[in-house]
Amino acid sequence: MSSTQSLTLVCFPHAGGGLGRYRKWRDELPDGVELVLPDLPGREGRLFDEPLPDVASVSERAIRSLSGRIARSDRLAVAGISYGALVAFDMAARLEASGKRIEAVFAASQRAPSTPLPQINWRLMDDEQLLAELVQIGGLSPDLGRDEEFLELFIPVIRAELHASETYLRPASYDMLRCPIFLYHGVEDAAIPASSTHAWRDETDHFAWRSLEAAHFLTGSDDEDLWFEALRKDLDRCTAGAVPDRHTSPRSF
Repeated sequence: MSSTQSLTLVCFPHAGGGLGRYRKWRDELPDGVELVLPDLPGREGRLFDEPLPDVASVSERAIRSLSGRIARSDRLAVAGISYGALVAFDMAARLEASGKRIEAVFAASQRAPSTPLPQINWRLMDDEQLLAELVQIGGLSPDLGRDEEFLELFIPVIRAELHASETYLRPASYDMLRCPIFLYHGVEDAAIPASSTHAWRDETDHFAWRSLEAAHFLTGSDDEDLWFEALRKDLDRCTAGAVPDRHTSPRSF
């Protein structure tokens, strides 16, 4: 990988999540890394748009909306956490199938695309139960459960994207990725068992794992962004051409 060309990093948030976390990364990214944040339905500039029904629709929409940026970028990487990790994977698979080179996928807090978990059925869950589940995994402050405006605006998006996340499975037509995958998993993650992440190794010949002392959203006790601290190191590795080996076993490093 040549360090003389800038790297475009496209990032996807968790279900119903905004892009503020990623905006905080801009000033601390390695030199030569440009952050790109897709404008997704149901949040920020498209707050009142209906959420898309499945992961494939989101990745297709992102590819279309970023087509000019993608075409201009010689070096492209994708990142996502939770629901966003599946969108990042699906986008990378589609782009590689079209002939586009992808430098890396950075996937956090998500089961492998080929490993289904028992479905919770978020779409049919009532609001009270949904909010309780989100609070339990650290994805929602209890105070927001009493905010009527929040409930009206964001619960439909959260519900739809959680359903899209739990029902996604890697299409059989997808080839193994040619790019490396860097996986990040919190040892205290109550939503994604570590055993459900192991098959990420089967999606590429170049795989690396980081086990972080954190829960699902990979933040520390003082709101440190532990995922970004780890990902930044791996961006440096990519820039230096240090591609992980296929036989990296699940472990901290």
